[in-house]
Amino acid sequence: MVGSAEKTANLKTFVQWAAKHITGDEKGEAQVFLDRLFQGFGWEGFKEANAFCELRVKNTNGGTSFADLVWKPVVVIEMKKRGTDLNKHYSQAFTYWTRLVPNRPRFAILCNFDEFWIYDFETQLDTPVDKVLLKDLPTRFGPLNFMFPEDVKPIFGNHQETVTRKAADKLAACFNSLIARKVDQPLAQRFILQMLMALFSEDIGLLDKYVVTRLLDDCKTPQDTYDLLGGLFTAMNTNGVKGGRFKGVPYFNGGLFAQPAMIELTDTEKSLLRTASDFDWSKVRPEIFGTIFEHSLGKEQRHAQGAHYTSPVDIMKVVGPTIVAPWTERIETTSTLDGLKKLLARIESFTVLDPACGSGNFLYVAYRELKRLEARIYERMATEYKSVDPNQRPFGFVSAANFYGMDVNPFAVDIAKATMMLAHKLAIDELHISESALPLDNLDANFKVGDALVQADGTRTEWFETDVIVGNPPFLGSKLVKRMLGTSYVNRLRKAYPEVPGMADFCVYWFRRANDNLKPCTSADPFAGRAGLVGTQAVRSNASRLGGLDQIVASGAIIEAVENQPWSGEANVNVSIANWIKTEQATLLPKTRRLWFKVDPVKGAKAKPQAGDQNPADYELDMREVPFINSSLSDLTDVTGAKALAINATAVVGQGLTPGHSAFVLTDEERGTLMAASKKNADVIHPYMIGDDALSTGKPARWLLDFERKTIVEAQAYPVPLKRIQDQVLPDRMEKAKALPDRDEDAQGNDDGDEDEVKKGRAHHQAFLAKWWQLSYGRPKLSEAVASIPRYLACSRVTKRPIFFFVDSAIKPGDAMQVFALADDYSFGILQSDVHWQWFIAKCGKLTERPRYNGDSVFHTFPWPQAPTAAMVTAIANAGKAVRTLRAEAAEKQGIGLRALYRTLDLPGKNPLREAHEVLNAAVMKAYGFAAKKPILQQLLDLNLKVADRSAKGEPVLGPGVPSSYKNPSNLISSDCFST
Repeated sequence: MVGSAEKTANLKTFVQWAAKHITGDEKGEAQVFLDRLFQGFGWEGFKEANAFCELRVKNTNGGTSFADLVWKPVVVIEMKKRGTDLNKHYSQAFTYWTRLVPNRPRFAILCNFDEFWIYDFETQLDTPVDKVLLKDLPTRFGPLNFMFPEDVKPIFGNHQETVTRKAADKLAACFNSLIARKVDQPLAQRFILQMLMALFSEDIGLLDKYVVTRLLDDCKTPQDTYDLLGGLFTAMNTNGVKGGRFKGVPYFNGGLFAQPAMIELTDTEKSLLRTASDFDWSKVRPEIFGTIFEHSLGKEQRHAQGAHYTSPVDIMKVVGPTIVAPWTERIETTSTLDGLKKLLARIESFTVLDPACGSGNFLYVAYRELKRLEARIYERMATEYKSVDPNQRPFGFVSAANFYGMDVNPFAVDIAKATMMLAHKLAIDELHISESALPLDNLDANFKVGDALVQADGTRTEWFETDVIVGNPPFLGSKLVKRMLGTSYVNRLRKAYPEVPGMADFCVYWFRRANDNLKPCTSADPFAGRAGLVGTQAVRSNASRLGGLDQIVASGAIIEAVENQPWSGEANVNVSIANWIKTEQATLLPKTRRLWFKVDPVKGAKAKPQAGDQNPADYELDMREVPFINSSLSDLTDVTGAKALAINATAVVGQGLTPGHSAFVLTDEERGTLMAASKKNADVIHPYMIGDDALSTGKPARWLLDFERKTIVEAQAYPVPLKRIQDQVLPDRMEKAKALPDRDEDAQGNDDGDEDEVKKGRAHHQAFLAKWWQLSYGRPKLSEAVASIPRYLACSRVTKRPIFFFVDSAIKPGDAMQVFALADDYSFGILQSDVHWQWFIAKCGKLTERPRYNGDSVFHTFPWPQAPTAAMVTAIANAGKAVRTLRAEAAEKQGIGLRALYRTLDLPGKNPLREAHEVLNAAVMKAYGFAAKKPILQQLLDLNLKVADRSAKGEPVLGPGVPSSYKNPSNLISSDCFST
């Protein structure tokens, strides 16, 4: 490893060379400057480091730009000519960084040959984490440590997340102390918010420097804090000349300070505020402060350091497509002064709503971006038209009053208002614009406290009418809504929104209401009628999709979406993001849309360095430009119109058995004890296989005590097993049946539980008690169908790719398995083919980020070949057997289970399993008569609709299993299967 002295010497040589040879011409000198920069950091040059210059990157206007240097996964560098104000080029660097996927660079650098501005967008969106002058580089290379060949953690001097967390921690601790000693909560909240504004104000120039600090130092008694701090808040609320101690304190407004908060503080509370005043509040990030602060309140053991916040880069996945992109495209393509003036007038009346605003982080980012767009209009007018005086602003300006919010949490709303009040002054400082920072906007009329969906009387809550809607509504799954919000609320909600299915996730109501509330986007006003919301993954499937995105697509188009990603905010969930336009004018829709999807991180030449106190993301997003995005947030053929096929119901298919209590599941030792009591007990003890058994060993690891449909009288014939259930299961079921709480205990994974069952809450526990000796869900119809055949087909219910296998019918399947009462090799071949896999991916449900096999949506809509010849059927059966033979040999000779074996398909190189599947796929495609060059999903959808139509007319159709025309179908039932 190169030592510090050598690093300093090498960089000093580079700086001396640059001083002698570089004039600062971006076009002519950028590449040679960058090559020598890499040499200064110990590389032979940028090519030897595997970096590239002039790399093509799609820009926000739909065209192509050229990034000066891209070095994945480390850094993207954009050069500007000497003397350039780098602040004006932040958005270009952010756009490059956003689009450079997969294996996106961790950092971005703006450089004008004299200084380096270093950005870490994953932790700090709009402000450099450090700035380094070229002349200081030999001794201040710490912020650029990631440039060295060895992976060295960079050291940043402006990592604002750390400051924000510490500042939030002190204020939250003070608030918690006030509440703990019984200070009235509204007064404590008002005091903390007024103190927050005062601390910010003395560091961003709204108050004289150190005015708050000096007041705190002068407070010797609790009475002093009441008089001096209360006096400051009173002065901030007084419009006019002030004298004495508060002479020169400007008027802030009559909203936040309408009731000056006066409290006698303890020494501990005063000390916390005094420590807080030592922070540089100009470096506290308002877009993350609110959430960190809010989530630290009232939690003594949980300080701000442990709170999660929605990262600004995630917020930009909504604000960018919904607000920034359409405005940027119009601003940059408008070619007349009159056109720019019209854009200026429109942007200053442009309004934004977040109907679940929380502490206002989405609105803050939206405000900041709109101010930058407004500044860009003024910049173009002043630089391109001599008649425009750059020092005059003839119109109004974008202010915090352009933004609206709603939330059920009153304190969060107050934090949001304070955040938006600060936004104006911070924008003035960033953009060097001549607007008055005071008085602050009074936002009391812009924010509503209360439920955004339904009122106590059952009517819909009235929303603000605005141009666009952004935000992230509550992440609450459909089966938790009643438990968390109560039966009466759910009843009011469903009555107010009958168009939303009862099994839709809670956030779907916001999607539907947002779309209904939007005025359409038109050619006369192309900026209205847009929305971007974050939702649970369920928004793109099943009832949730029907209630929200289906309607959104029907009334416009989704223009940019994130199919799936982990969320950076408080909830530990994977989310989907949809940005859409509501319009009837197809000409307003972009020709291509952007679809983002999660991929495994790409391994680069160097590992991604860590920045500051936060690790880099453990996932990657990739993006592809597509002609359309359907309501499943996919660019594949939209198969939501596929119909359930009556012929498919001839096969019994469903979820495996749900014991409902651990006492029904036996270890080998427990089974041995019961068998020692009586050999007759073998009648009710069965091998029991779960999905993990099948994918790992292919052997059942436990046993199931199952009385099946036996009555209590018949069960008496097995006294020892029955006593086990009576002692362990009966008391539990009696306890659970005592009341009817408001949740569905068995909501987890029951395919055949319907909406009515969920509405009954835990009423099913009374049914369990009535037959307490039986399994919770014994699936009698499925069990009887399986018992009538020698083996059955199954796969794991939660899987990225269904791996099908045969199981001996003597083995009881667990509820993590999807079971098909099909025993023939032909059916295996059809279901194990890529044709069925593609249908599964398009139609499956989602459990977190994992696909889940759903019998109703996948199997019962899946069309089978309608005219296969006997030779085709035999070919599919034989190809399927070949796949299973290869799998069995791998298990026997190498000890490889199905899960490990199928993971080899993700690796490059020749693979006999892949080759066997290719033979199977070819045989299945031939039986369907599908064209290889046409989308398989479209061909399957066409076939589904054709089969449904023929079936409705009473015409013969083919479904699951061996076609009736095939002679000797028993020849297609081989003997291989998982057994004991």
